[in-house]
Amino acid sequence: MARREDIKLNYTITAALVVITALTLIPLFIMFYTSVKAEGTLTKKVSEIVVASEAGHAGIPFTAGGKGSVIWSGRLNQDIRKFSRLEFMWKPDGSRDLEFGLVDALGRSSFVAVSKYADAKKTDWQKITIPVGDFDLKGLDARNIEDIAVASGAPASGTLYFDGVTLRLKKVTLINYADVLVSGPFGRYFFNSFIISLFITFGNIIFCSMVAYSFARKEFPGKDILFLLIIGSIMIPPQVLMVPMFSLMKNIGWLNTYWALIIPALTEPFNIFLLRQYIKTLPKDLEEAALIDGANEWQVLFRVVIPLSKPALAIVGINTFMGSWNTFLYPFLLTNTTEMRTLPVGLALYKSLYSVDWTHLMAASSITAIPVIIVFLCFQRYIIAGLTQGALKG
Repeated sequence: MARREDIKLNYTITAALVVITALTLIPLFIMFYTSVKAEGTLTKKVSEIVVASEAGHAGIPFTAGGKGSVIWSGRLNQDIRKFSRLEFMWKPDGSRDLEFGLVDALGRSSFVAVSKYADAKKTDWQKITIPVGDFDLKGLDARNIEDIAVASGAPASGTLYFDGVTLRLKKVTLINYADVLVSGPFGRYFFNSFIISLFITFGNIIFCSMVAYSFARKEFPGKDILFLLIIGSIMIPPQVLMVPMFSLMKNIGWLNTYWALIIPALTEPFNIFLLRQYIKTLPKDLEEAALIDGANEWQVLFRVVIPLSKPALAIVGINTFMGSWNTFLYPFLLTNTTEMRTLPVGLALYKSLYSVDWTHLMAASSITAIPVIIVFLCFQRYIIAGLTQGALKG
């Protein structure tokens, strides 16, 4: 009976873990999937854009004076890099020297002959497919193709018949990431976030370890009261400290500097609490042996206590890095120039004023999330070790 209850409990725990993992991974999957769409939203994917329908179905008479004479043009205003091919229905009607082309905002153009893609034996309607890569995009501003046009390949006259000019979008593209990186100083945002998060993380690991060791192993007047004050400060919402923090940074001249973003966050009360509780579980025998061998307090801390506290320090490091990397409130409050903004602030300001460009916004969000995911994957074994510490004791 007990065996059956244990199996049932294991199934319940496994099911709960699967549900929690799914709830965690689904938003990430949606974010990354949306970021590689050519067009669309979180729930909708666009596969094509119709440029012209029924535009020349009834026939457009033309008399071309020479090669390159434009017979018809339609407004496009698209980033052609997102598309894989151009499709349309075409009827030769005796004239096969016509060319379809792209024209950018500066008037530069690239044309390809329709006859290259048509069946020369057919004289009725047929489907023409032109890969976008066949156009000479190097001489164009591919990000801003203004028109799609039909031109004559030679002096000729006749009637132009075409229908359903459609551009097919790529199923997967990394263009959104490239656009994000060149559309704003995201390199600077990334650098700021990395430097700030790195210093805050190492600061918390060092300083919180020192404070936690003092509370765990030393006796001094007011120890319990000070520890209660530290625990109580965890309950203070950061919004309450906004005005005092801003006034303090302004008075000491640290506004819009790294000092304002790093120094106040070098110690976190929760990290002190977590490390203090972990250090209290460590055996004192090793510390006493080190003292007997002639080690001083600093050597005991950095050569004995901290190496034994790697699982707890890994949790502190990851939580601190993720928190400082994703923080928005204080970087937004204490900085006022592009050079000092962090990724979350830059991402918030990247949104369009009137609408949301979901594909580019999710690409920017992915760039922000990737470092955190990498840090978690690198240190996950320490987290597991910390969670299972002591499970086999006794």
